Amino acid sequence: MSVMSIRIDDTKRKALKIIASVEGKPMGRIITDLIEGYINEKKDVLKNLSESENLREIMKMSESSFSEWDNEEDEIYNSL
Repeated sequence: MSVMSIRIDDTKRKALKIIASVEGKPMGRIITDLIEGYINEKKDVLKNLSESENLREIMKMSESSFSEWDNEEDEIYNSL
């Protein structure tokens, strides 16, 4: 399993923490559930892309979108 850090403004983080506390869930579980829901929602998009084009080419095109995640601040997570 990988670790991902995100930046979120304090107001949203506090609201999420309150909701998580009320629901008795860890904040990470809520985020994981949201991500899983989003991926499930977009499965058809991924399927259509992989059928219409070479998926490797699509991933290569999207590399620049992820360049912001490749920074010294988050290097600590690479070894986890």
